Amino acid sequence: MMPMKIEVLREKENKPLARREIDFRVDHVGDSTPSRADIKSKIVAQFDADPLAVAIETLTTKFGVGITEGTARIYSDPEQMKRIELDYMIKRNEAKKEEGK
Repeated sequence: MMPMKIEVLREKENKPLARREIDFRVDHVGDSTPSRADIKSKIVAQFDADPLAVAIETLTTKFGVGITEGTARIYSDPEQMKRIELDYMIKRNEAKKEEGK
């Protein structure tokens, strides 16, 4: 398995909301599409961020190319994220617990 590389396309400081907004591209040619959790952990590592203060907003995979583009928001702290993000976004970005579906 090739190591997944996250390329930052655009980074914007949003001071009023105490967050950084990042547009990124993940190269996973010849590999399966990385999970939201995998991408989030990479972003946490790359930006030395608190995992509880990172929200992956969108992920779009280009079919047949092995490239996923997305946007992420890195908050100054988890409380700030809870104040601003919608509930479903916070739930979607929590570490997955074993769910019986």
